[in-house]
Amino acid sequence: MVAVPFPTSSARGKFAESGGRLINAYAERLGDKRIKISRVPGVRSIVEVADYTHCRGAIEINGVVLAALDERLVTITLSGGNFIVNNIGAFSGSETVYFARNNKSPTPDIVAVTDGTAFIVDMGTGASSYPDGDVGSPNSVCFIGGYFVFSYGNARMRASGLNDTTINTLDTAFAESKPDGLLRVVALGSNLYACGPQTIEIWRNTGNATGFPFSFLDTINRGIASADAIAGSENDWSNVLQFAGSDNVAYRINGPNAEPISNPSVSKDLERLADKSTLRSVVYAHEGHSVWCLSCADWTWCSDVSTNEWFERASYGVDAFRVSASVKCFGSWVMGDSLTGKFGVVDPDYGYEFGDPLILTVVSSTMTGFPSRAVLSRLNLDIMSGVGMAAGADPIETAPQVAMSVSHDGGVVFGNPRLREIGQQGKYKKTVRYNRLGTASAKGAQIKLVYSDPPPFSLFSGDIKVGARG
Repeated sequence: MVAVPFPTSSARGKFAESGGRLINAYAERLGDKRIKISRVPGVRSIVEVADYTHCRGAIEINGVVLAALDERLVTITLSGGNFIVNNIGAFSGSETVYFARNNKSPTPDIVAVTDGTAFIVDMGTGASSYPDGDVGSPNSVCFIGGYFVFSYGNARMRASGLNDTTINTLDTAFAESKPDGLLRVVALGSNLYACGPQTIEIWRNTGNATGFPFSFLDTINRGIASADAIAGSENDWSNVLQFAGSDNVAYRINGPNAEPISNPSVSKDLERLADKSTLRSVVYAHEGHSVWCLSCADWTWCSDVSTNEWFERASYGVDAFRVSASVKCFGSWVMGDSLTGKFGVVDPDYGYEFGDPLILTVVSSTMTGFPSRAVLSRLNLDIMSGVGMAAGADPIETAPQVAMSVSHDGGVVFGNPRLREIGQQGKYKKTVRYNRLGTASAKGAQIKLVYSDPPPFSLFSGDIKVGARG
């Protein structure tokens, strides 16, 4: 028997270069040292905003989600077990919206910045012009230590008054390690990260009595590929900033250092992406896994901070993960859809994404070195069985199936998929087996598994019985 080399990290390549792929699937090591490959958590729809699409950004305000869509602001509340969406007014544009709130009591000030304009937001009446014209034309905003901090393309940072929206033009500093300007400011802990296309400067909240309340601490000699290519400061995530760098490498910030985390496939996709401004990053967490997702229109790469492995996400009918914003609220990760006006929550027990199929694909790396004219006579898969739902829709929920296909030419072409049941509810002894996989070639063999039914899926291992042709 030959073990099938299912990957722990996605490493796609052109045909036989591939080290295997995990699409809508992730790997984790169990306590008994086995590797389990599972489907990513689904996104269960909670509300939909009629007539508006594309979530541009979101923030949690005292247990309520405030979100921006194209041309619209909404709030989402939870009352009596029901989610309620309230359309609070027009909000022009379709660009990313950066939200921030302060600690003003009893009602915080809420600021939004988008497309070079700052706004003040009222949760009941919507957005209006920022009350102090000295704010100018910022490109982002964050909140740290009692201050709103705005960034500008000319490398300027400007702070508001303490828990106020007033602007004193003397409360200004410049990120000047390199003349690269600023794309974004991000706050995490007591540090302010001033992110440009060549450098990231770290400023510490030192409470300066006059002028800018933060002091320069250090410089990371890597910049961000675009304003939305960095995430990780979100509440209740892992307190780790990760970003796509201007040098086509993904990084994790550790103190004053940027540690490379990408594999060659991630860096290759970044290098081939002509328009880095299309990059966006979101985060979510489930069952001990903290996940950072980096997307463009053609792909999504996901870094699992808990395992240091990579996988891919692709939503139904498109090539990338359709979520464009995420925020922790209602005890869950709330996800905003880029394609519709839907909002959902991350749910590991839900086998759909906004009601659409969530299709798992696992491709093994290439198996080579078989004897001449070797016959691949039987594939055995160790898959968790008995997961069907007795009261579910028939057959996709009651008798779920996995499709298997084989490539003998290095992944150029896979044969016709063959279906096998993985077990109705309670049938835990169900085995998943395929016979007559063909003859091994000089290009070896690859196994592809595809699973689209709603019940959970867990793959532990696979092996192939190999014999000589008689």
